[in-house]
Amino acid sequence: MSDESRAEAVVAAAAVMERAVPMVVRWFTRSDVRRAMLADAEPALSATDAWLLGRITDTGPVRLSALADWQEVDRSTMTTQVRRLESMGLVARATDPLDGRAVLVKATRAGAARHRRTKQTARAVYEEFLSDWSEDDLRQAAHVAARLVTALEHRSTTGGHGSR
Repeated sequence: MSDESRAEAVVAAAAVMERAVPMVVRWFTRSDVRRAMLADAEPALSATDAWLLGRITDTGPVRLSALADWQEVDRSTMTTQVRRLESMGLVARATDPLDGRAVLVKATRAGAARHRRTKQTARAVYEEFLSDWSEDDLRQAAHVAARLVTALEHRSTTGGHGSR
């Protein structure tokens, strides 16, 4: 692919993303979709609660500072978010045995169970949404979604906004 055709492809893909991303965000933030994705169970979780609980559950005991870095927020903001999950009995905090000044956060049994339910209900929402797509479209969507996740995770860890 020539530099010129690659540049044209980047412009075309950016134009599609510019239209698609706001539509996807709007769909995910609809109250009916949000309720379905968050398992509509007690205790009620916000999207941020679910996202954070998922990270804590998936990574195992994790430092509060690492969570703040991952979510790109101040440590005081992360402390508030973790306190909310802690008050619901979904996470617990403990002193890091390797550094007594640091705090580790881990999911409780109830938190891990809630995360599993949320993932199951979210997956059911996706399955319903994608049920009439062709196998080829499904494979392409899965590939592109995985690539987007990888690229976005890389950008957040390197602080970059755009690269090749």
